[in-house]
Amino acid sequence: MFETIVKPILEIGYTPYTLKITESQGYAGDFVKTQDLSMYTSIVSVSGDGLLHEILNGLLARPDWPSLRNITLGVVPTGTGNGLAKTLDCIWPEQAAVAIVRAQSRPIDIMSATMASGLIEYGFLSLTWGLLGDVDIESERMRWAGSARLDLYATLRLMNLRYYGGRLHYLPAAVTADDSDNDEEQSEGEMEAKFKAETLARKDAAVHESTHSSATNLGQSNNQGADMAWGLPAPNYSSPLVRQSPKPLPDALTPVIQPAVTLHPTLTAGIQLPVKPGSLSSRWRTIEGPFAQIIATNVPWLSADFLACQRARISDGAIDIVYSGDVSMWNILPYMAASTKGTHMNTEGVTHVRARAFILEPTGLRTTSRNKSSLDAIQPSKSGSRCSTSS
Repeated sequence: MFETIVKPILEIGYTPYTLKITESQGYAGDFVKTQDLSMYTSIVSVSGDGLLHEILNGLLARPDWPSLRNITLGVVPTGTGNGLAKTLDCIWPEQAAVAIVRAQSRPIDIMSATMASGLIEYGFLSLTWGLLGDVDIESERMRWAGSARLDLYATLRLMNLRYYGGRLHYLPAAVTADDSDNDEEQSEGEMEAKFKAETLARKDAAVHESTHSSATNLGQSNNQGADMAWGLPAPNYSSPLVRQSPKPLPDALTPVIQPAVTLHPTLTAGIQLPVKPGSLSSRWRTIEGPFAQIIATNVPWLSADFLACQRARISDGAIDIVYSGDVSMWNILPYMAASTKGTHMNTEGVTHVRARAFILEPTGLRTTSRNKSSLDAIQPSKSGSRCSTSS
């Protein structure tokens, strides 16, 4: 793929590069973590989303990451899912290579996940638990089937659906100070109407802005108002996750580029696990399991043919959570099968919420039976592991 497509386009565009071929799992992460990167302006992986995830974590693990904030990351999609490339509307390798030569880029939110062990990982795509997580991990044995492995294994898992015991706590996303005073949950229709109105307003505002650069005064970011509304500290704009893009890449999914927000470890820092009743502030919501699946996504597309959440935006400072409880396969099947039609979010048994942070407390127990006694057995009153994520 590199020799036949990417290399010729780089040469035509007079774009110098250094080629590194990965030799083993973890090679790319170790390379960006230890090598001198001062001579590079971009790091591009010719791969799927997994290798770019590895590169991102290696970069953010460096003690000198502040000096490397202006390095852009890119991907030429050649993997199984290619969710990020689909979201950026660069699903063809030729498209991605041309965008790289033209230095087109856009800011994106990064999610940080803190595991029960204390390990912290960063991600740009999603965090999945239950059905989708099983499909992604367990279908590795079917890589011979290419991208079809995900569909094939998803069908097998739906026919023998698993239910996982656990508890989900999330901090609802606040767009403005007025929103933070409203504790009522919005309906899907209200959320859709609100999103359309906000999109139109941003489009009108963008008419008066220059299109040759996306440079923005980050101190005047709209996200800062939302932080203050929640009583959070002002964003730390020395984060490596905030930078200014030299050229905006037009895309209907993100009509106006907003500056990416920083990580907020304070959102979940200091919370003791297991979470005791009443220990979280009134802003937090708690959902009891069991769950068939939980998807926390930063992007609309998790793969080239799976639209996990059409309301997700890559730089809106929010995590879109889609979850299903102890529902049958017939409730989840329309969501999985009709995702590209745009009506799958309205199916019974599939719930969508937007959050700034969440805490997932799995019990470590699962069952394939919907029998009440079986479901009760995997949902004890306390659990001891977590995954907390914030944008």
